[in-house]
Amino acid sequence: MSADLSVIIPVYNRGALVRHTLASVRAASAGVRIETVLVDDGSSTPVADDLARLGLSVNRLVRQPNQGLLYARLAGLAAASGRHVLFLDSDDLVSEEKLRGHVAALDTAQADVAYTDVAEQALNDNAGPVGAPETHDSLPEVASSADFFITVQPAPHSPAFRTDYLRARVAAAPFPPSPLYNAVAEIWFYHICAPFPAHIVKSPGLGIIGRHPGVRLTNHWERLGVASLAVQEAFARTCPLDTAEGRRSRSLVAAKALGAWRRLPRDFSPEFAARMFALWQKSPVPAPRDLLGGQAFCAVARVIGVAGAAGIFHRIQSAPYSTCRTLDPKEFSALLASVPPPR
Repeated sequence: MSADLSVIIPVYNRGALVRHTLASVRAASAGVRIETVLVDDGSSTPVADDLARLGLSVNRLVRQPNQGLLYARLAGLAAASGRHVLFLDSDDLVSEEKLRGHVAALDTAQADVAYTDVAEQALNDNAGPVGAPETHDSLPEVASSADFFITVQPAPHSPAFRTDYLRARVAAAPFPPSPLYNAVAEIWFYHICAPFPAHIVKSPGLGIIGRHPGVRLTNHWERLGVASLAVQEAFARTCPLDTAEGRRSRSLVAAKALGAWRRLPRDFSPEFAARMFALWQKSPVPAPRDLLGGQAFCAVARVIGVAGAAGIFHRIQSAPYSTCRTLDPKEFSALLASVPPPR
């Protein structure tokens, strides 16, 4: 008998830390058939050795040469046998009702996606979770795939998917996976799903980010920015515009790009800024005005246009790059150069 839900957990050099994620999944497994699929993405010490040392086991353990987070999630999706799938990072936790809530919502509503609110909790590498979740981000209820995947765009531990739905979307992806997208693996999945109708519901529970002092992708916002630019430019080239969801998705990506451009620090890479601005400026579908800024921004935009208002607010509100730099200039330049130029 197949599992109700496969929980896919990529791991890279976090063989000890992942025990807290596995403990969280076990605690939330009562009443549902859960399959844990752990993907060891080429850790220097095989995760199997760490699990054996800690006396832990999983239902499926996949080891592959290091390819990055996106490919580890794809490997887990290919290996999963559950009717539904949920992606967790190796420092994520779940509340006790989350897994049951996903399965019940997906089955009752015959939905393609069920998502939950998200939170954050301190995580001690040795002792596990510290106290109760400290934040609770209540996500809005939306039914449109474009609005969910582009505007809401939750943390990867929020949504669970019907397995057949997600595999079909991956197989028919408008643009293929790439190592360029590894830093933002979840938004590749989101962008290939957004232009197509899906039945989306909200379910009870929390996906919880475990906050700890170890290395995280989010430690370098420039890496996330370049990876996001690569995804958005590929999406802009390939998004189907012959459906309402496709047109809505393209317009929302344009709005998101302008918002990201406005938040860039002053004196940041002119090339990066120009490419991000172009995602809005050259969109064949206009971005919704109500998503471009607040009341003050919209008032100024009505007088001098959106581009002029964006420029003024960017100059007023942005901080110097020197206050938030996390990468060496040569490293950033090489990273940006790896992204194909827009067509």
